[in-house]
Amino acid sequence: MRVVLTGANGNLGKHIQAHAAFDCLPVSRSDWDALDEAAPGEYQALIHCAYDLKNDLNVLPDLVLESNIVSTGRALRLCREKRIARFIFISSCSVYGDSSNSVEDKPCSPVSMNGYTKLFNEELVKSFCGTNAIDYLILRVFNSYGGDDRFSVVQKLISCARNQRPFTLLNEGIAERDFIHVDDVAKVVCAVAGMPLKNEIINVGSGRSVRIIDLLRAVEEKFGKISVVAAQRPGEAIYSRANIGKLRQLVGLQAVDIFDFIRELA
Repeated sequence: MRVVLTGANGNLGKHIQAHAAFDCLPVSRSDWDALDEAAPGEYQALIHCAYDLKNDLNVLPDLVLESNIVSTGRALRLCREKRIARFIFISSCSVYGDSSNSVEDKPCSPVSMNGYTKLFNEELVKSFCGTNAIDYLILRVFNSYGGDDRFSVVQKLISCARNQRPFTLLNEGIAERDFIHVDDVAKVVCAVAGMPLKNEIINVGSGRSVRIIDLLRAVEEKFGKISVVAAQRPGEAIYSRANIGKLRQLVGLQAVDIFDFIRELA
């Protein structure tokens, strides 16, 4: 199997390349035009990881929408033009919003711009692929960490501890999140990419929820006391955990335990 991988220079993209048993063509922002030279039928699948997490939609809306929505449209059109039969979209648990019910076939109610953007992409993928006879997989990834992570609350806690900077703790840290190591996400992506699945949505998480305050205590146990700035965010979702019933039927994943990960940090 030959696969096009967008977002190849990102954290997840690098880990997918490390685990891929298929022939992978890595594509970064500067490489898109090279895809015009691909022969129809040369690639069997496209994994779309490209996504801008660095820029703020409220500051640079044109750049963020170009990266996060227009790039999806471009990738879909490429599939049609180059007869790529399968499209795998990396989505997010943010599409569920505040709901604790993360069963894949439930209606989604996002509350953040990231959630709305991911959900729009999902609907675009389903509509385009349905019209153009392209099989799709949508993988809703929960809170990834590890690797070259620059954005997760896990990395922020570790960075604050190592650099003796204050950490902003929202709502006393009572919120619970499902954390999954980026290496485990990559293993799942590579595994399902080779399976005969059609038009499926699959949660990718550990199936376990962890309180932010407990993560803070674990990082403090490893690195020492962290200066905490308390803040309130009334709209913050309190509980989020991946329902991984469907994932378990497909992949025998033994997810990295986040507390083991913290304890083993250098």
